Amino acid sequence: MLESTTNIPLITLTTDWGQHDYYLGMLKGSLLSSMPQLKVVDISHDVASFNIHNAAFVVKNCFSFFPKGSIHLIMVNSEASVTSRILICKWQEHYFVTPDNGTIGLLITDTPEEVHEVPFAPEGSFASLSAYVKAVQNILANNLGEKITDYDKRIAFKATIDESVITGSIIYIDSYQNAITNISRSIFERVRQNRDYNIFVQSNHNKISKLSTSYNQVDAGELLALFNSANLLEIAIRNGYAAELLSLRVGGSVRINFI
Repeated sequence: MLESTTNIPLITLTTDWGQHDYYLGMLKGSLLSSMPQLKVVDISHDVASFNIHNAAFVVKNCFSFFPKGSIHLIMVNSEASVTSRILICKWQEHYFVTPDNGTIGLLITDTPEEVHEVPFAPEGSFASLSAYVKAVQNILANNLGEKITDYDKRIAFKATIDESVITGSIIYIDSYQNAITNISRSIFERVRQNRDYNIFVQSNHNKISKLSTSYNQVDAGELLALFNSANLLEIAIRNGYAAELLSLRVGGSVRINFI
């Protein structure tokens, strides 16, 4: 069984609770009361309410920067699981604790090494709290129980490719109103084959014909596209708010035509 590379277990938290309510205090207090040795780190509590796609994107693009053996708690839409169970998933030498609501399939690009369940009684307004604490206790005790395979295996939408066209969609809008797509650098280069191209953002009126390598390569107020730190195509406006100004939304289409 996997052991942490640090003597102090590291727990990360990702929720859709915001920073102003008492739920976060309840969770941290419960974790530290039962396991005072824990080190708890916040990833984000500003995930869009109930949006498991948003949560999976955030965790997927930052978990590998944490030490191996870290335990990542993802509590988004955590009270709405039809099966009333929390899942423990082991992948790439990290642990992920999520509701059985499809988050695992959106987060993990291949098959997880192990998936286990922690049942809980769906009673009260915060019924999953004790199940999350129990999941952490089980991981630290190397007592995960039986493996399961009947969990929600939802998958993320992928960009489609043709000989001269990539059709993708906006999957995340960050706090700067930059629109991040599901078009990866590797897919772009595979289809491009050194050809010129035009990038159309949600309509034929928003056209970009050259990739930038940084935001300051265009003039202020100008539309640009670049591959970000996650190697995904990002649409932005220098010193502006692309999503707001262009009415971009999650699910909006981004098409690349190769000439």
